[in-house]
Amino acid sequence: MALLAQRILGGLTPSTLSRTRPPATERVPDRILMGPKPGHTDSGLPPVRIYLGSERHQFRAERAFLWSVEKHRNPARSYEIFLMRELRGFSRGFWLTGFTNYRFAIPAFCGYKGRAIYNDADQIYLTDPAHLFDAPMEGAGFLSINDRDTSVMLIDCERMKDVWNEQDVRQKSRKQLEAAARKDKLWGDLDNEWNARDKEFSKDTSKLVHFTTLHTQPWRPFPSQLIYFDNPTHELWPQLEKDANNHRFLPFNAKRPSRHWAAVLLFLGSKEAHVPSLHFLRPEPAKPQTQPLEVSHLLEHIPDQDILWVLVRLLEASPSLTLRIQEPLRHGHGRFKRSLQFWVEHLELACEMAPQARWHLCYQESSLGSVKHYFGGLALMGDVAYLTANKPGHNAQAKALAEGVAEKLEVSLGEVALPTTLMGGLSLLVRQPRALPALPDSTTIVVAGGWLPTRIARRYQKKYPYLRLILSGRKAGAVPQHGGVVVQCAHFGLTPHPRRIETLVPVNLGQSSPCQNDDKWQSWRAQPKRLAVLLGGSTKSYKYAPSDIAVLAEGIDKLAQQVNGSVLLVGSRRSTTLLSELDRKLSVETISYAWKPNDPSNPYALALAHADHLIVTGESESMIADALSTGQPFSVFYAPHAPRRLFDQLAGWVATRAVKPTYNRRGSIRPQQGLQYLCARALERAWVLPPRALAALHEALYAQGYAVPLGQPVSSPYPVPPVLQNAIDQVIYQLKLSTKQ
Repeated sequence: MALLAQRILGGLTPSTLSRTRPPATERVPDRILMGPKPGHTDSGLPPVRIYLGSERHQFRAERAFLWSVEKHRNPARSYEIFLMRELRGFSRGFWLTGFTNYRFAIPAFCGYKGRAIYNDADQIYLTDPAHLFDAPMEGAGFLSINDRDTSVMLIDCERMKDVWNEQDVRQKSRKQLEAAARKDKLWGDLDNEWNARDKEFSKDTSKLVHFTTLHTQPWRPFPSQLIYFDNPTHELWPQLEKDANNHRFLPFNAKRPSRHWAAVLLFLGSKEAHVPSLHFLRPEPAKPQTQPLEVSHLLEHIPDQDILWVLVRLLEASPSLTLRIQEPLRHGHGRFKRSLQFWVEHLELACEMAPQARWHLCYQESSLGSVKHYFGGLALMGDVAYLTANKPGHNAQAKALAEGVAEKLEVSLGEVALPTTLMGGLSLLVRQPRALPALPDSTTIVVAGGWLPTRIARRYQKKYPYLRLILSGRKAGAVPQHGGVVVQCAHFGLTPHPRRIETLVPVNLGQSSPCQNDDKWQSWRAQPKRLAVLLGGSTKSYKYAPSDIAVLAEGIDKLAQQVNGSVLLVGSRRSTTLLSELDRKLSVETISYAWKPNDPSNPYALALAHADHLIVTGESESMIADALSTGQPFSVFYAPHAPRRLFDQLAGWVATRAVKPTYNRRGSIRPQQGLQYLCARALERAWVLPPRALAALHEALYAQGYAVPLGQPVSSPYPVPPVLQNAIDQVIYQLKLSTKQ
């Protein structure tokens, strides 16, 4: 269900809303003071006052916003930032966000005196916000980019006293309050550079970026309610968060906790709390220990604002943290009911600042629920196992990734062969986890490629939650909720995800088995010029009609005559018909190989190693990957699409509808809803896969100079792209794997 519909239902059903929003318990906003930086004398200028509308699941956006202020502010000036979260006295049920109307209460919070800036949490500054705070207002009550967009405002609190008074802002809607301001002609125009929305961003002119499209917000605050796609600002926000992590920026810390911290410590220190020692949370740094640390039923009592720095403290205090969380049935005194997603996201973010730690979360939603186990941080010391079944291409991908990771981590590698029959494979999925083939006892990382092995890998993780998964292939399924990555080609057109690693070609490039009997092919190797043709064949999506085979034969003839080369045709499992037809149609003399299983005379690797010119049929991604690994430009023959089956047509419609935006009257993209949401969810969960788009792969190869369409002249050799190595490096980074344990 789309976010808007869920919020509306939440307004009608308080119990539904309580699962996503904590109760409104705050009387006034929390205040963060950024005084003059060390070494700078106070400028004497009035403090820059910023009120930030935020909510629980925007904690990453909130922190990035605060860091953007800290990064760009005048070091000699003070900045007061007020966090407006869970404020009492507002009817929040029908708000799209948890802070929609808080902005209109800013004049009252300021005592109707002076100026204040309002910002949404989904914004970042690219310059000093003091430039906005000091801007001339020319008698206006507030400035914004238009009179119906109040997401960024400079407010004259005294001028807005009568229209946005304390009573009206709690009873009237956002549209009514904006209309009242327009009626009294209180609005003034603000330069659009102070509110550049998504694709309006310009690195040369924008002063503030607003990530207004909810389903492209890079921090992904509501993954259960929205399906996220890439933001047009690309790496702008992720780089800002990475910068904050590198500077270990924490809005609150042990020396500057939230205003509720004293009361929390008083409660935790009481006899009724029954919690362990709190010495790790004192202002002075705790002495690190070498023994594992277990904390049970402590963090449930910590306010949201203090969770991050507390977790960083605990992870820094011990190399291994076990955290036991039992949420209450409902919000209670001193208890802050939070989701599993909330805890996992905070632990993962804390690990960015304590990279040498590992954690084990035991999460129980109320005393009646089952305990869920999640592991993160550094992987447990152990070995790598890869799963194999009956698809050589998928097995090659799994083996390549497993070998690369094992070598990088300097651990052992093992293979686990799954049943190769369909019924045997299906039986593994329906039987209990204990029926799975045994993994080596030392295994901590499981690698799998293709439909069946990736499903079995997920079953292993369900049985052994500490396992990290590395999955590959178009049908690898959705990205694991935690503790796993998926390695897939960019041209698959799947929904983006931080742990979906996209590559140009499959990662099995250059992994073909060498020819063990090349005496049979000496006549081809002895020629001064050698041309090899790697043949695939018809598939469900690509069919070779007689006319296509004639065009391919003509292209081979022309190239062979141009280079005066000897032709070797190398067949595969699908090329029986194609190979025989080419033998009849070609006018040049050829040497042909018809594929046989487990044949030591297969010249496939020989052709890759010794051909001066390569031709590859374009329906085979694996053969294209192997050709790419040679460093020699190659020619691609691309067979036309077969008529799409009904399901393929449906999949294409779903893929198109999932990304087709709709716009509101302000020109902003609407949040996902209706069919767009349902189609996007189907893609995200891999219920539906976009149709194969091999043309996109070919165009990428042509654009980068790796290949040309058959019939065009090839260019000069190129450095082999480190596709596999880049994928391995990203896997190690995403899964927090380390060679130093």
